[in-house]
Amino acid sequence: MKFRFEGLRDMIRREAFVFGCVWFVMILLLVSGIRGLPGNPGIDELNTASWTGTGPFESSNDRGRFALTYSLLEDHSLSFSIPVAAFAAPDLAVTADGRYVSLFAPGVSFMLIPGYYIGRLFHYSQVGAFVVVSLVAFVNAVLLYLIARRIGVGRIASLIGSFAFLFATPAFTYAVSVSQHHFAVFFIFASIYALLKWDDWKALLLVWFLCAWSVAVDNPNLFLLFPIGLLALVRIVRTRISSDRIRITLKPLRVFTILIMIVPLVFFGWYNSNANGSAFQLAGTLRRALSVSQYQSESEQRELETLVAMHEEGTGDSGTDSPSTVGFFKTRNLYNGFFVHFLSPDRGILYFTPVVLFGIAGLVILSRKRRELANTLIAVVGVNILLYSMWGDPWGGWSFGSRYLVPTYAVLCLAATVAVEQWRKNRIFMLVFLLIFGYSLWINVLGALGTNAIPPQAEVLALEQLTGHEEKYTYQRSWDYLVVNGSKSLVYQTIAKQEITGIQYYLIVGSIGMVAATLLVVGLHFSSRAKDTV
Repeated sequence: MKFRFEGLRDMIRREAFVFGCVWFVMILLLVSGIRGLPGNPGIDELNTASWTGTGPFESSNDRGRFALTYSLLEDHSLSFSIPVAAFAAPDLAVTADGRYVSLFAPGVSFMLIPGYYIGRLFHYSQVGAFVVVSLVAFVNAVLLYLIARRIGVGRIASLIGSFAFLFATPAFTYAVSVSQHHFAVFFIFASIYALLKWDDWKALLLVWFLCAWSVAVDNPNLFLLFPIGLLALVRIVRTRISSDRIRITLKPLRVFTILIMIVPLVFFGWYNSNANGSAFQLAGTLRRALSVSQYQSESEQRELETLVAMHEEGTGDSGTDSPSTVGFFKTRNLYNGFFVHFLSPDRGILYFTPVVLFGIAGLVILSRKRRELANTLIAVVGVNILLYSMWGDPWGGWSFGSRYLVPTYAVLCLAATVAVEQWRKNRIFMLVFLLIFGYSLWINVLGALGTNAIPPQAEVLALEQLTGHEEKYTYQRSWDYLVVNGSKSLVYQTIAKQEITGIQYYLIVGSIGMVAATLLVVGLHFSSRAKDTV
């Protein structure tokens, strides 16, 4: 008996070591991609090309949110000075009284504050802010793993889902820069996990808080969290069916949990009132300022206005008038939106992350075993795709892959764990899965280490007229960036740049990820665990 016990203990230790190594590799890959440069740059330095065009803030999506964090900590202001406004443009709004403010909801900018502050202490202020997003991305991978385990998926398959989400989808690119997408995934996964783990008022308290806070992070999150809110709402109602009647009663303690939504909504109203002029004035409905004329040359303004006008065509927003909230979404955009998100060479899932398509099979399997959960996940995916297919700019500006669908990538990778668990002994399926997994991983490591500023195909002709040379609109543009400029990664810039090229760095990071992915898939296929239920 003692021998058996010691043998079991050694096996557990070995298994824990192996799984610990996988999580360590995931952290290592995230660290290898975090963008940045050393220093605590002032706003004049941030406005130079070394920090914007060829630096870590190449995207206006990054600059717009970081600008508010900078303004809060350095200028102690919710509105922007002229230099900060120039840094944030074109994602810049003008209030009725002429102040420059962020075009985005404030949640992400406020959550970057601790990272920025700690980073500033070590002379890495910008990196500290970026690390916050990477930490949230890692937590999302952990939550995906925990949810998969909760619904009966084995450990190796659950790890494959987490690994695929972080490194084989454009989520990797948006985990190493500033964006709102991983926060949206966190709200979705944390809410689902709470509802799966607990059936009491504490789970509802967390769900309602996250639902309300998500709106302050990105307004469309209201729609993404709506299916989960409905699932939570069912927990408040007790239904009893007898032979002659149906009795529906409310659970009083659970009803009062909804009041927690007041806390984040009060914060959001306070910000809107002080920054935008009214508690109910959303930043996205303010008049947009494409540039700050006092800070940019006439040629820069003309080029910027041309490009912004092109990718906003169809939104009904001229860039100077105040758009309505519902005016951003039009059903006439659906066909083009579907094409962009799924089939287009500049953003489509088929080109950038086909591994997530295995999640469709996983949702079908899950619907037979856990219908309520499957329906909720399908609703989240459906809302995400419909919402941003109706959006006038489904390309997401200059971006890598379909950045708006990061929540969909997360849900489909979660569902894919069910599929690979179900068919793990099928050699042909596992081989095909590994090949597509590997392809997706190499593509998205390219985006994380190179550039995520890829123009939509629709803009290329006009862009070529401005630049006078060929402009690529696929992930090939990121490869070319690595060849010419090297990687934007902090590790590469501070440690590896003098020793290796950007392409060599990409091959090293990609190889580490590919080896880990291969070992996970092969390990799942040859594992002895029998699992036929979800």
